Amino acid sequence: MLSKSLFEGKKLYGNLGDYPFTAESLFRIGLALCTYLVIKGEEKPTLGINVLDFATMSLAVGFMAGGGDVVVGEGSVSVIHREEENTLIFEGLDEIDVKKIESILFSRYHIPRKRGKEVGRLWIRENKL
Repeated sequence: MLSKSLFEGKKLYGNLGDYPFTAESLFRIGLALCTYLVIKGEEKPTLGINVLDFATMSLAVGFMAGGGDVVVGEGSVSVIHREEENTLIFEGLDEIDVKKIESILFSRYHIPRKRGKEVGRLWIRENKL
């Protein structure tokens, strides 16, 4: 039996607080996304988000734990949260990239995390927080 994909194309649907829009799940998705971009060859990946809210910040914390920086605006990958549709839209990824991120998420191995000064940062209007 084949399991259902977490993503539908390049979109992730859910209600805040329910899987997959829990803080823990979004953290792991952000961590897997950053890990994938590093494996793909980006030295310091950046995640662009359109708004600071529960969904994007939970995702962003995981991405920073993987060593990537988060910016409000455009990044190497951007995530748009459409609250009225309960959707996160991932731009800058192909559908095969999304499948590889799911593969990292559901593998039996630990996803590596950065420590100390290697942890990513949040940038708002070019100011480091």
